Amino acid sequence: MMAAGPWALLLVLALGSGPGPGALGYFPEERWTPESPLLPPRVTVALLARNAAHALPATLGALERLRHPKERTALWVAVDHSVDNTTALLRGWLMRVRGLYHRVEWRPLEEPTSYPDEEGPKHWSPMRYEHVMKLRQAALEAARAAWSDYLLFLDADNVLTNPDTLGLLMAENKTLVAPMLDSRAAYSNFWCGMTAQGYYRRTPLYLPVRRRERRGCFAVPMVHSTFLVDLRRAAAAALRFHPPSPDYTWPFDDIIAFAFACRRAEVQMFICNREVYGFLPVPLRSHSTLQDEAESFLHVLLEIMVKNPPAEPSPHIWVPPKVPDKMGFDE
Repeated sequence: MMAAGPWALLLVLALGSGPGPGALGYFPEERWTPESPLLPPRVTVALLARNAAHALPATLGALERLRHPKERTALWVAVDHSVDNTTALLRGWLMRVRGLYHRVEWRPLEEPTSYPDEEGPKHWSPMRYEHVMKLRQAALEAARAAWSDYLLFLDADNVLTNPDTLGLLMAENKTLVAPMLDSRAAYSNFWCGMTAQGYYRRTPLYLPVRRRERRGCFAVPMVHSTFLVDLRRAAAAALRFHPPSPDYTWPFDDIIAFAFACRRAEVQMFICNREVYGFLPVPLRSHSTLQDEAESFLHVLLEIMVKNPPAEPSPHIWVPPKVPDKMGFDE
């Protein structure tokens, strides 16, 4: 039997070298190059802020350092009822970074500076809940109208210290997933249990997940503050914040109303604690002041430095230098 080697080589030369860069063919029109890579997903980041001037430098600095192409990222930013420098700070930041991002939508509301039915800046009154629900709904509709693939809700005092957070959440392949955020207490941005009336319920699972004694991506009845929605999923079209469903009887609260909408749409919420993604402050009481809130956020910055580099502020925000003092000592 004749050796097949020379004939096999001739066949390869005649038909081309197969798949690969600049694959050769006998005729010029048979030559081809590999397909180009897919573009990264389009992401809209929704940021709602009120009296958050103390936290925004760190929050925006972490947002800028996320490893997702800015030209594939849109910003939807709203500010309302603030008495501090939040509006001016965000306006200046957006003016400086708008050329870096794909699109910027700015929704300021400078007047009034308070809600008629609130008792203070930290009091969540019914009118405040409704306004926040409408803002979140507007962000959701804007992301849909822009044909975004994902929508990331980010609270103004949540610092995403892990620059790979977006990519890690997308890799979970869930319709709605949140990164578990750390705090100086047992508090985090998820519930493991919920009563039939929509209130928080303690469960044995919470602390093992919060302490990362169990790691993974867990189905939970509630995530809030910072979470990612995959708008490509068919079920995501049924999600909404406002108005609540006609049969909604749970507490009038933006995160609870959204959890109810997810349940109705058969969209499971997930909390992921595989990595350290970021940090958030512990909630304050309704009678707390803005000074209390600023001091609480200082604890967030200190907590970050326990095992991580300091949270660097955005270079596009001017932060006044700290004036050293004697801290009550003589020298």
